[in-house]
Amino acid sequence: MNTNVRLKVAYKSPQSLVGEYTRSVGQGGATLHTRRSLPLGTRFTFELHAGGALRPVEVLGEVVQVEPRPERDYLLTVRYGATEDRSALDAVLQRIFSLQEKEGLRRFPRLPLHLRAVEATPLSPAFLVRDISRGGVGLDVMAPALPRHVRVGTPFLLEMDLTGGALLLHGEVVWTASTPRKNATEATPGFGATFGRLRAPMQERLDALLALNSLPPAPWKARVSFGMDAVTRMP
Repeated sequence: MNTNVRLKVAYKSPQSLVGEYTRSVGQGGATLHTRRSLPLGTRFTFELHAGGALRPVEVLGEVVQVEPRPERDYLLTVRYGATEDRSALDAVLQRIFSLQEKEGLRRFPRLPLHLRAVEATPLSPAFLVRDISRGGVGLDVMAPALPRHVRVGTPFLLEMDLTGGALLLHGEVVWTASTPRKNATEATPGFGATFGRLRAPMQERLDALLALNSLPPAPWKARVSFGMDAVTRMP
């Protein structure tokens, strides 16, 4: 039986490729349905192709669990490992940033990022960091409506632990909106925040995140704070 499996996945754009890359790598692995069982330790190489990218981004994985299902197929749990060659990923990131700079619509190019975040406030909804840049961040709220305390001008803090150290990004909410989620009938509340002046260590860690060099340990998670809670926690 083949213990080295190569799968090819195609995306319409570099942005959608990186968005899926950050989502799946942030979870630490993937689950796959197969018609046959595979031995534990089977190695996977996922080839991620995107329009405009000359080379595919490769993600390595290993089967760590095999679960038989009533439908007479199998559910494989594949845990991701370190990718040795980053050159294809770096090229895709550079293409994203170059295209956005040419558009000239924003001061700082944005990186698609799927990162779940929580707030310490009781009964607070979950948040999803959908993109980030040197200047700010955009989040979706996983609830029917924005929390009442999330308003324009509210102090904001995003915290996460990276391999290079803790990252604390402080700023304020600059817009709020409800936009239709793709392929959904209900609106998705969201908001954007700009970052204040960051100290050198925080700026360096943010730049490392934007290059996908310094990442949170899987599963990726972060914390958000608002108002006085954010102010008291700001570095």
